[in-house]
Amino acid sequence: MRKIKQNKTIVYEIVKKASEGDVDAINLVFAHYENYIRRLSLRPCIDEFGMTQIFVDYDLKNRLEAKLLEKILDFEIRWLKYIESIVIKIKR
Repeated sequence: MRKIKQNKTIVYEIVKKASEGDVDAINLVFAHYENYIRRLSLRPCIDEFGMTQIFVDYDLKNRLEAKLLEKILDFEIRWLKYIESIVIKIKR
């Protein structure tokens, strides 16, 4: 079975809405990073038979998701004001 190649970037409008606090846009950003966060949350553990088992560290996963939410809401598109000022000048 072929894997479908996923888009590696998030659309600008979604990032802008998420940084403004739009819940649906934030959920789309979380969905985009879900596999990456899950991969970062994997931890090896050696069981009583000496076998290495891989498990999801949910505490770490929750901390990564909380940090992502914090960074989404703190994100400021600095060049946006510059672009908007250019567009206003062009319209005049």
